[in-house]
Amino acid sequence: PEKLAGTLKQQLDSITPALSEMKKRKDDRVKQFQDVRTQIQRISSEISGNEEPETLEWDVNQGDLSLKRLEDYKIVLQKLYKEK
Repeated sequence: PEKLAGTLKQQLDSITPALSEMKKRKDDRVKQFQDVRTQIQRISSEISGNEEPETLEWDVNQGDLSLKRLEDYKIVLQKLYKEK
């Protein structure tokens, strides 16, 4: 039993750095989504003439943090900049 526990601990130790890196990348991606969303809210408010930024109920869907989805939001942001 102790040999098996040691093996499991070794396995866990070997994947921990990769898990930490994946968590960091996920956190970075969530921050990118939040930044783009904040910019979209700010520009939408400026276009509509509101002094207070509109509060959009956009939770970052952590089930879809794909680069494609992020690029879609960036396209919306670019269109808003052009409209402004």
